[in-house]
Amino acid sequence: MNNLQAPPIANRRPQREGTADPRPKKRIRLDDGTHAAIETRCASESTSLEVDIIILDYLAYQSIGACFASRRPRANLSPAVSLAHNLSMTDTFLALFKYRHLHYTLDAELRFRLLLLKLAALFTQRLTRNPSTPSPASLKQLRETNHVRARDWLSTVTTQNLPGMPIDANMLLHSPENLDRNRAHVLRSLDLPAEDEAYEDAYYGTADSVALLDLLPLFVQVSAARNAMMDPSGLTDAWMRMAAEFMLQAVLEQYLVFGARGVEVIEEAFAWGLRAADGQRMAVDGEEVDEVNDMFTDAVYETEVEGWADIKKAYLAELLSPADDAQAKRSKDTPFVPSSDDGSSVTSPAFDFVSRLEKAAEKHPIAAFETHILGFLEALAQSIAEPVLVQLEKGQLDGMSKESTQEFLGNCGLSVAHLISETGKLKGFSAEVEE
Repeated sequence: MNNLQAPPIANRRPQREGTADPRPKKRIRLDDGTHAAIETRCASESTSLEVDIIILDYLAYQSIGACFASRRPRANLSPAVSLAHNLSMTDTFLALFKYRHLHYTLDAELRFRLLLLKLAALFTQRLTRNPSTPSPASLKQLRETNHVRARDWLSTVTTQNLPGMPIDANMLLHSPENLDRNRAHVLRSLDLPAEDEAYEDAYYGTADSVALLDLLPLFVQVSAARNAMMDPSGLTDAWMRMAAEFMLQAVLEQYLVFGARGVEVIEEAFAWGLRAADGQRMAVDGEEVDEVNDMFTDAVYETEVEGWADIKKAYLAELLSPADDAQAKRSKDTPFVPSSDDGSSVTSPAFDFVSRLEKAAEKHPIAAFETHILGFLEALAQSIAEPVLVQLEKGQLDGMSKESTQEFLGNCGLSVAHLISETGKLKGFSAEVEE
């Protein structure tokens, strides 16, 4: 405790026995060079940084678990789980961390955990309006950034894998009633109540809601960050198929739920692969990184990884029927309307495109996709070591005996040991995630 030393007894005015001093006591004036003696125990700057890293890592870990818990069946949720509380604590501490350690560069594992938290929070909470929902301005900026990235990739790739698609940008593919029906279907499939579009609080499918297309770059970024930590690195066939399905689902949601028009949605969603050397790098926390391009690069031949182009082509084929191959040779800027031999009008290709969208949505149920992605994200969360504080809660650090762990705690002094209660649990962290 911090204790102020009382002034010496000799400085106090004597008082007669049995009488009270009527004059008010005066505050003792200290000399200019005199300071109150305060007993302090200040940690060094390096120790403070280490402790802050340990706490931030723990908070991010807990918040990721709370995100996954929020998408489990309600019967499995514990009252102790509070996603909003976990996210609020992590966000507040992260802001404090950045302020206190302005020039510190996060290590690979902590940076990956924070990226994973961002993706887990946005993916699991994208269907409803809640405290983690980005502001309209932030969402607009994110979409502009994603659009620029796609334009850059499309303009610099040496091999174009995206065929021209004759979809009229002015053609309304779905009526408002059909969009409402599709939105209700998605929410019901994901065990969420459907919204009444007649009320102002309708959220999913509006411009203010987070779409899969908005999260696709972050999904790739998180995957690339984890891939960069592996030795040897390299994409698996399973990941490439999952990523291609993410792209397909992003396209389906844009057309069937958000009411998108034109071909830009397909181009942006599938604009992933090896980028030319002069292409724009992806920005992470204000710094340009090449992890995404490295992930799509064959380390031996320095070409795009084998199989990626074919997998993308296969998923694109579900949106484009074989009859479109001849049309794809035409310029996408020139509308193409087929006609019969007798000159009579026939079904517009836009309506054929709608039928292909609905067939693809039926073949790839949104509920199965979400389960697949959540399972992948949980596997990513478990693929790196647990935070130090989680290990301390269990009474033993990885690679250390229980006795060595206790000795470690003793050497930490008040900095870390103070956080651990006698029961082995963390003090002040009540919003725990229970399995």
